[in-house]
Amino acid sequence: MAGSFPPSASKTGVLVVIGGLVLAASIGVAPRFRDQTVGVVGNSGSASSQSNPLAKTDPNQPASRHGHGPTTFDPQHPNAQQLDSSQFSCAPGKNGGATDTGVSATSIRLASTVAESGIGASFLGDARFGLIAVVNEVNRAGGICGRQLKLDLVDDGWNARTGESDLRNYIHQGVFALAVVPSSEGLNLAAKANNGDIDAAGIPVVGSDGMLKSQYADPWIWPVAASTSSTAHIAAKEMYDAGIRTFGLVYDKDYHFGQEGAAAFRHAISMLPGAKLNADVGIVSGQQDYGTSVSQFEDGCAPCEGTFMLLEPDTAISWIQSDHSQNHYVFGKLQTDGPQPLFNSKFGQACGNLCNNMWVWTGYQPPYPPFTNEAADVQYVNAIRSVSSSADTANQFLEGAYIGMKLLVEALQKVGPNLTRARLRDVLNSMTFSSGLTKDERWSPTNHYANTSMLGFAIQDSGGFNGFQYKNTGWFADPWANLDH
Repeated sequence: MAGSFPPSASKTGVLVVIGGLVLAASIGVAPRFRDQTVGVVGNSGSASSQSNPLAKTDPNQPASRHGHGPTTFDPQHPNAQQLDSSQFSCAPGKNGGATDTGVSATSIRLASTVAESGIGASFLGDARFGLIAVVNEVNRAGGICGRQLKLDLVDDGWNARTGESDLRNYIHQGVFALAVVPSSEGLNLAAKANNGDIDAAGIPVVGSDGMLKSQYADPWIWPVAASTSSTAHIAAKEMYDAGIRTFGLVYDKDYHFGQEGAAAFRHAISMLPGAKLNADVGIVSGQQDYGTSVSQFEDGCAPCEGTFMLLEPDTAISWIQSDHSQNHYVFGKLQTDGPQPLFNSKFGQACGNLCNNMWVWTGYQPPYPPFTNEAADVQYVNAIRSVSSSADTANQFLEGAYIGMKLLVEALQKVGPNLTRARLRDVLNSMTFSSGLTKDERWSPTNHYANTSMLGFAIQDSGGFNGFQYKNTGWFADPWANLDH
């Protein structure tokens, strides 16, 4: 890609928090260069290693793309030997100062990759507002034990290699923890399952909502979302319980959520007596015409009673529009279900009446009746509106980012002034998180599947998009939560 990094000020979208007020200076730029620092006055980009007196630069590592050398906590630094945690208290000037990598007396450095360009932007693009809203709330209240949160964000375009590189750069810069990381493909490569950087660095990734297996299996990642495998299990079982016996599956074979969800859906159908998967079609994302694949699907489903459409929004719209049959057999005769990426207003608006009554599943409690006036939903909507008047609060990846950031803040508060990565890990592995927007979530050192239940809603379109209607499912539990993980 043309250009250099760090970008010049004229190419940078910067969001700065001053005294609790959001000052936005977002200039039209190539989204790849949207690199923001939230919670600190100044230009985008991270603080240098000099901001942490216990950090050291490794001369054998290349400078990061963000323009700063890699840093690590140096236990041999003279100041490190003087730390006496018995003297710490949760107050400015008394919190122990630089207790670990990315921590100083006045700040905690956090970072995250987001997807504001590329195909993932259709459902991940608003996620940053969830992180920013929580950072603003915390910093306006004085931070955590006198430390302000400094959050760096960079758009990786939902590209696995770019995201992996960005996360590696953040680790080398010496951030304390990675917050939520909505852009899941890069995190997948950086996770333990792929011998990535997360475990090598021992860096916490808190509040992730990428829904991929690798996140739940990693001892340094704490997801708040129900997994894609759980989504597939729940969709299959709910449709089966409603009397559906013939199923069709279309899935995105480019990205892990499609691959993992498809495998879990097949497995679920195989365990349901009398259920048959009549169509099983994988498609390449981002195409304009899927006519051939639609014909393949309709060879098995003309129609099927139930369909599971495991696609991201833009691909789902192209898939639906490629069906020129009179009866639109890409939809189930009785029910069509979609995963959490399709739970957003833009998809509902773009699909129109064709998607009326299509089910979508979420591991969160969205701000729609009967939950609209519940305290947690009101607080969520108000928090998002404090930073954006246009962000789609129905978007479940925005809500997930907000919930994930709330988890990180609560855990940091429980750790207190003597803040270290190891202490944060131990707190997360023993705490119960009650956000009011999910069932209570609990993690342990051996189980990070804290969320295995979902709510079902249906898209409503009558003369225009009318939002989402709750289907009275209750928190539908994954009947096979120990499988396909």
